[in-house]
Formats: sequence, structure tokens, C-alpha cells
Amino acid sequence: MELLDRYLHAVKFWLPKAQQEDIIAELAEDLRSQIEDKEAETGRKLDEDDLAAILEQRGHPMLVASRYLPQQSLIGPAWFPVYWFVLKLVLLWILPPVFVLIVGPAAVLTSRSAVPALIETLWTFAMASVFAFGTITLVFVALERYPHKITEQWDPRRLPRVPATKAVVDPQRVPLTTAVAELLGGIGFSLLWADVTWLRTSFDLDSVRITLAPIWRSLFWPILLITLSGIPIGLVGLLRPWRTRWRSALRLAVDCISLIIAGALLNAAPWVTLSAPKLSSTALAEAAKWTNAGMSIALSAIFIITLVDAIQEALRLYRRTAGAHTPVVVRR
Repeated sequence: MELLDRYLHAVKFWLPKAQQEDIIAELAEDLRSQIEDKEAETGRKLDEDDLAAILEQRGHPMLVASRYLPQQSLIGPAWFPVYWFVLKLVLLWILPPVFVLIVGPAAVLTSRSAVPALIETLWTFAMASVFAFGTITLVFVALERYPHKITEQWDPRRLPRVPATKAVVDPQRVPLTTAVAELLGGIGFSLLWADVTWLRTSFDLDSVRITLAPIWRSLFWPILLITLSGIPIGLVGLLRPWRTRWRSALRLAVDCISLIIAGALLNAAPWVTLSAPKLSSTALAEAAKWTNAGMSIALSAIFIITLVDAIQEALRLYRRTAGAHTPVVVRR
């Protein structure tokens, strides 16, 4: 009955704590009665395939749990537990430490006055929280309107095993190429970023001088922190090549900081100015327009890619968390 325990364990994760035991006991009794009826009908003990078929018919654990939750108008009960999990993770466990330990100190150190820097940091934190809330909500509204096959096609045999302790269960390995790319990318992008914005702020391309806007120097340290984060993440991936909760949490934190920085940059156009004595003012303005348009497209692409990666890491994190909870005890 290990598969049944795993199924009940997965359902329990999405239930309100105050109702978990009662609901799981009721569900376990119902499923065991269904199993006993099937065994009486076939005259034999059910094997894993038979039990998997019964559980598939009952439904995905998240959907089964959603039937016991209050109905939501904007986000339905199927996605609401995941939505609430990701929302709390980002707004309570990711953004506050990021601003307290990283963004705030960086703003104070790079500002002439500490008080305005702290006020600006608090305002930025409020805006980032509103932005994160809106973005996460829109993502899950889209998932609600356009259901994903994950809730329709699933295999009970792929549910995480119920652990005897709170250790991570069967973590996935990080591909060697991914770990090496993270390590080399962290080194390469950090050196490039330091060269681009710290050692110089303008570049000569033939007869055209490209000058970076002040926003790039203001965000030097936060962006450098992001690029440097690839080094420890890559090293950990090489030495301990498993997708653990800590790795997912770290990558999610880096993604959240990157989203904040990308959002700040997207609102700071223009990002470069051009000067060229040999070009007319009209031609120079047109060249600057298209250069900044290209920067806008690049920043938007980075934002979208980072958002997708953040959602993937959040899903990995809750799957690992679900597999590390206390096992469900089922009494006959």
C-alpha cells in the first residue's frame, strides 16, 4: 500500500492544516473500501498497476485537495494552493531578506545620504511587492483559464515517496553541462560587467560614441552580485549535483533579484546616449532611438526568461517541500 500512502501524502500537502487529519482519514477509508471492493470483484490482491488506475480515476492530488477548499472566483481551487504557496514564498521569504541584506545596504553605500536611500529602498520594496503580487496573480489566472495537461495527465507512480524523516527524497541530478555553464558564466559575466560599467562607461564604435546612462552605474553592485552568484551555484552543482531545496531556493532568490533589477531598468529608458560629430542631428536621433529599442527588447526578453525560470524553481521547491513533510499515518 506504499503507493496509496504516497497519494494520501501528496493530497495532505495541499490541505489546510486544521483539516488535514480528518480529510485524509475520510479519503483513506473511502479509497481502502474501493480497493477492497475491487479485490473482492477480481478475487485477488491488486498490484501496483491496478492501484494506480484507481488513483488516476480519483484525480490528481492537487485537484482532490481543492475540492475541500473554499471556492475562489479569480483563481479556482485547483491552482489556488500553488498560487498561495508561491505568493507567500516570494512576498515573505524572498523579497524581505533581499532588500534587508542586499538592496538596502547597496543603496546606502552608493548614496551620499542614508535617510533618502532608505526611504527609496522602502518605496522600491513596496513597488516590487506590488509588482510581484500582480505578476504571480496574472500567471496563475492564465493557468486557470488555460489548463495545463499536468492536472489532466499524470501517473500516481511518479509521486514522491513518503520519507521516514524530513530528508529530501530522490532529488534530481543537475546536468554537468548546466553546472559548468553556471560556473563559467558567473566568472565571465562578472568580469565583463566590471569592465563595462566600473572601468569605463562609454565606448567608441568607429565615429560614434556610446555612453551608458547613470542607471547602469547605480545598479553596479546588485548586478555584480547576480553575476557572481553563478560561481557558487555552479560549484555546488559540480560538487553536489542534486536539485535540492536549498539550490532551488537560492536560484529563486537570484531570479527574484534579477526581476527587480530588470523591472527597474525597463523603467529607466533611455539606457544609452549617442554622440557622433559626423552625423546629422536627425540621423543621430534615429540611431539612438533604434539602439534603445533594441535594449528594450533585450531587457524584456531577459525579464520573461528569468520569470519562467523563477516559476520552474518555485515548482521544484514546493515539490521538494511536499516530499519532505511528515508521512501520513493511515489507520484501517
